[in-house]
Parts: sequence; structure tokens; C-alpha cells
Amino acid sequence: MDGFEKRREQKQESIRRAALELFQAHGFRKVSVAEIARTAGVSQVTIYNYFGSKEALVGDVIKWFLAATLERYRGIIGSDRPFAEKLEEIVFDKTRLAALFQGELLATYIKGNPEVGAYIEKLTDEEIMPLSRRFFEAGIREGYIDARFSIETIMLYLEIVRRGFYANPEMADRISEDPTLMKELIQLMTYGLNG
Repeated sequence: MDGFEKRREQKQESIRRAALELFQAHGFRKVSVAEIARTAGVSQVTIYNYFGSKEALVGDVIKWFLAATLERYRGIIGSDRPFAEKLEEIVFDKTRLAALFQGELLATYIKGNPEVGAYIEKLTDEEIMPLSRRFFEAGIREGYIDARFSIETIMLYLEIVRRGFYANPEMADRISEDPTLMKELIQLMTYGLNG
């Protein structure tokens, strides 16, 4: 990579970080390209040259953020800690994620951006579900999950919940308004009604 490409990547990274910080604090709709440019220390023209539009920047930042989140989950799942600790950390993080971006992350995926939706579907099918499968297999082996349930049943259940959730945008709004719902849903899925 030559010096020009390196500087270009550094500027793009700076723009992504500035946009992510502002989006997390204020949501996607309330943040202007001018604010992002000011925070990143670049011109608005630079942002448009690199990303094309605010909508494209939002999509890029969501993809970038989700890829980093997936890497963090890989680290958690791959650690030597007990299953219950890993699960608790992931549940806590998912609860935090539901509240990020002023609750607009789920709404953007569900309602507004087909490209981001396609990216998330692909990421889910190719990365998240296989990682989840390995995680829950470990939970069964370690005795934290009832061995009467096959991994196929658990994965089917996860798929039903995921598709049902994304098919009903009002659920995203409810979780955005009350992030404890996400934590309780994950606990319900994991431990059942019997606890």
C-alpha cells in the first residue's frame, strides 16, 4: 500500500470513528455531515468523496461497527471462561446494543436500508449462526444447557426468534424504548420460563 492509499484509509477510519461517536450519542437522523466533518477534522467534500452520501456513510458505519462487534464476540466465545460468564457478557452487550444510536440501529436494519439488511443477513448466515452454534454446543457440553435439546432445535429456535423479531418492526421500537426487554428475552430464551 502506497502513502496515498494509507492516508486515504486513515481519513476514512477517522470519519467512521467520528460518525460512530456522534451516531451513538444522537442517533442517525440528528447528526449532520457538517458535524461529522468537524469532529473528524475533514471537509464535508471529503466525506462525500469517500462515502457518496450520508445514507451510504450510515450504512458503512453500521457494517464497520457490526464487524467489530462480531470480532469482540469471537473473543468472548473463544476465551477459556465458563459458559455462564460468556453468556452474561454477551447478554449485557446485546442489551447495550439495543439502546445504541438512540434505538435507531434496529429501525435502520428493519425499515430503511436494504443494503444494510442484506449485509446483516449475510453476516448472520455465514458468521453469527455458525458461531452461535459452536457457543451453544459448548454450553451443552459444559452442562449449562439441558442436553435433552438438540443443537438443531436450539438453532431452529434462534432462527424463529430472529426472523419473527425482524419481521415485526414494532418490536424494535419497544426494545429501543425499554432495553431491559432485550436482556429478559435473551434470559427467557436461554433459561426458559422455569429459570
